Amino acid sequence: MKKSNLIWGIICLVIAGALVVANLTLPPEDLMFQIGNQNTPWVPPVVLAIVGIILISTSNQGEEKMKEETKVQANIDPQKAALNKNMETAAWGCFLILLGGFMFVPDTIVKGGIWSIGVGLILLGLNAARYFNGIRMSGFTTFLGIISIIGGGLELAGMNGIDGAVFLIVLGAYLILKPYFDKQKLFGKAEEG
Repeated sequence: MKKSNLIWGIICLVIAGALVVANLTLPPEDLMFQIGNQNTPWVPPVVLAIVGIILISTSNQGEEKMKEETKVQANIDPQKAALNKNMETAAWGCFLILLGGFMFVPDTIVKGGIWSIGVGLILLGLNAARYFNGIRMSGFTTFLGIISIIGGGLELAGMNGIDGAVFLIVLGAYLILKPYFDKQKLFGKAEEG
């Protein structure tokens, strides 16, 4: 347990609580915290509360991390790690070739959405190769690949400016399906057996 995180987290929460009480009881001109030309005395308690919560929640991570590291070290398959490294290197090579093509070919010849779809296909292709070789997929690159393909398709369809909505929909779908993914052990560190 990280005692310093716990202590500083409690101190931050106590100070945040005291500032909230002061904000509620004192007149607004007695507590000043300027952002631009506006007095925003609620910002320090909110920031201190967030920092306090983060510090308290990370106070136990030291022990958990050590336990996880010993478990992971015992379950690392060197063949899978080497294969994953080779596949990641090939995916990076494809990405750099695509990036070079994007810089070389003018937008009048190939529309911007095609490049996004290409990046998405590289990322999803990497994770498909991992899946078919019995290696855990990366949730982050799978998520980015899906977003990239959907965003590129929407850009080709002429619907610009809705990337944020698509991002939130895909993120929400991932969170809903996360228990299934965890049960199937589809995502995680590639080297784990």
